[in-house]
This record gives sequence, structure tokens and C-alpha cells, in this order.
Amino acid sequence: MAVDFVPQGVYEDIINLLGQWKVMDMKSLKEMCSYDVQYYNLLHKVRKLENHGLVKGILLGKKNKHIFLTNKGLQYTPYDKTYEICDENITHDVIVGKVLKELLRLESFFNGKMFHQIISDKILPDAEIEGQKDGECYRLALEIELTQKSQDRVKGKYRQYARGNVFNYGLFITNKMTLFKAYKKYLEEMKSEIQESIILLYDRKLTEINFDYQSSECFYMGQMTSFKELFGD
Repeated sequence: MAVDFVPQGVYEDIINLLGQWKVMDMKSLKEMCSYDVQYYNLLHKVRKLENHGLVKGILLGKKNKHIFLTNKGLQYTPYDKTYEICDENITHDVIVGKVLKELLRLESFFNGKMFHQIISDKILPDAEIEGQKDGECYRLALEIELTQKSQDRVKGKYRQYARGNVFNYGLFITNKMTLFKAYKKYLEEMKSEIQESIILLYDRKLTEINFDYQSSECFYMGQMTSFKELFGD
């Protein structure tokens, strides 16, 4: 009688990393794996997980393989608030993970969480992270905007962050200048107490493999500014 494959050791670590980050490229998986595994050995183990139906793989940018858990694979991870990823959302979810990982490289940011790990009754951002500046700690919600939403929907989100007591700020990040300008216009039409809670960031280079926050353009409280000015080094 065939026995189901139960992931242990390196396999379990791969499952849990995917449970935490939703979708990962092979390079990031190698960097974050708790075990000292050679790249080609890791590829072999990922293929084994694929063969057992625990993991799916997809090529983004032709050669850049990304993997994520199937519903079967999700049974083996403690991140039980997650769900199998949808093909139409994969690019968005990859970029969310990329943004969060890059911010966590900075000393001023910590305690990052992807959307499926966030427990909130009303506001569900794409990710959240805690930050510190001038001795003050704050909680920052991340919204990755790749497609433009309606004015009513965007302004509704702005109001939620301003009136809620979970997050200190909502950071809206996009790689489209037209979207950045539209969201900026919506924000400028709102009361100052709402503007105090919202930050806009435009990074034209933002992709699944790149987040250039250092060269990004930011907008806060009616003024164009920089990432460094807002968040420090």
C-alpha cells in the first residue's frame, strides 16, 4: 500500500517558508532556507514536492521560477490562515513579498507580515511592518497598487486607515505614474487628518525582482519627498 509523503527536515522548512511568504523564487528560497543545501539539491527537493502535489511552480520572466503551496501542501504548514494562490494574483503576491523582504533588510523596520498573517476585523492590507524613527515606533500597512481602483474605493481605504486604531500609516506603493498622480489627487481632496495617515510611493522599477525604494518618489502631507526623508536610512 502506498504511503503519503510527509515533508520533514529540509522539505518541512520549504513548506513553512512558502506558508509564510505565499510565493517565492528559488534564489530567495535558497537564501532563507534554514538548512545548508546546495542550489541544485534544493531544486531536486522542490521537484519532489511538486511530484507529490504539495507545491506548484510557475516561470515569471521566462527563467525565474517561483513556487507556492497547493491546498494539499497547506495542510503541512502552521500558517493556517493562508490559501492556495490564484494564477491571476501571483504577480501581485510576488511583488508584495519582494517589497516586504527589502524593507526588512533595513535596521529601522522589523516584524513584517504578509496579508494572510494579519489579524484585523476591518482593514486587510497586503502586508504590514513595524518601524522606528527618532525613538518612536509605528505600525505601517502596505498596499501594493498595480491596477487603478475607483476613486470611491481608494478614498474609502484612506478613511479606513485614518479612522482605525490598528495602523499609524497606510503606505500605497505603485509602479505606474498615472496611478500615482490619480491617488495623489484623491488624497489632496481629503481633510488634513486623513492626509496625515497616508503615504504614497512611486517606484517605476518595481517588479517581481526589484524594489528601488531609495530612488522612489514619495508624497506625504501635500509635499513631494523621499523615502529617506520619511523613514530614515
